[in-house]
Amino acid sequence: MKRATSKDVAKLAGVSQTTVSFVLNNTPGISLSDETRRKVLDAAHELNYIPNSFAKGLKTSRSKLLGVFLPTLSNPFYQKLLQYIENYTAELSYNIMLCCTYRSAEREKSYLDLCVEHQVDGIIYLFTPNWVKQLTQISHNIPVILISEKSENIPLNTISLNGYQCGKLLTNYLIQLGHKNIAYVLSPVTSVSLTRQMRLEGIKDAIKDAGLSEDCLEVITTNSTGQYNLEANSGFSAMHSILNEGKNTAVIGVNDLVSFGLLSKALNTPNIRVPDDISICGFDNTYLAHMSHPTLTTVEYCTESLCRLAVDMLLSNNGSAVLKLSGEVQLIIGESTGPART
Repeated sequence: MKRATSKDVAKLAGVSQTTVSFVLNNTPGISLSDETRRKVLDAAHELNYIPNSFAKGLKTSRSKLLGVFLPTLSNPFYQKLLQYIENYTAELSYNIMLCCTYRSAEREKSYLDLCVEHQVDGIIYLFTPNWVKQLTQISHNIPVILISEKSENIPLNTISLNGYQCGKLLTNYLIQLGHKNIAYVLSPVTSVSLTRQMRLEGIKDAIKDAGLSEDCLEVITTNSTGQYNLEANSGFSAMHSILNEGKNTAVIGVNDLVSFGLLSKALNTPNIRVPDDISICGFDNTYLAHMSHPTLTTVEYCTESLCRLAVDMLLSNNGSAVLKLSGEVQLIIGESTGPART
């Protein structure tokens, strides 16, 4: 007969694998009802469940494995972060478990259960989690750190990408160039994205601080569908309408991938010159910013040092109070921005 697993116990008890782990390991600091505990224990007894000896051994020794959560592999920004993390963990003789959620909350939950089952030594999130409560419970047993936006509502160690400062820095630069009609282009996203929101707040405050009207900013969210090149296609289609209206002199893409689409459409439109007729910029300082011609103006977060810091914080886990850190941002001026057309 096939040996029962924690997944089998979870299915019979009608709970998640994470809950099974909490109950069977008697994890401290976790609030579960007596009924839930009884269901798990009864299911384990009925299935004659024996904890995996490998996982059991990991409670007293390191698994040398870290779970890294990212929302997509199509955006070069996440590829860059993943590479920094993987390079550094390899130096430390650690491996990573790649947990790409494709912005699916259910897929994210499955990966969390998997991380608990394998007792990873730490979890790194490269985006704002959907399962904050569950992840907070897990953090009592497994160190967790977010490389995302700082939020006081999320009680987890966070290294902030400082989206607000990024948005403000980039917009101040455009205003200095004389731009007073700016568009901010977003691609459609169904999951939580504090980074996009904070960038927008920074853009709005830069416009307000410069004494300009709120009407100077147009926020555009495209309705592009499909997964292949979704964000680049979003920029491409948004630029079509922007050029038809002819009002905006500068466009900010929510990331370099969207900006690459914006630039592609502009460069393939007759009688449109970049940046003479329209300036284009983005965020993340990915390889796309330097491969394009003209090169893209973008923002850098010092991401390699942040990734190394995240790994160090996980492995040194000293049980101190929740830390909220911020990285420095830097404007990378490319050839895609220039003075506003008169």
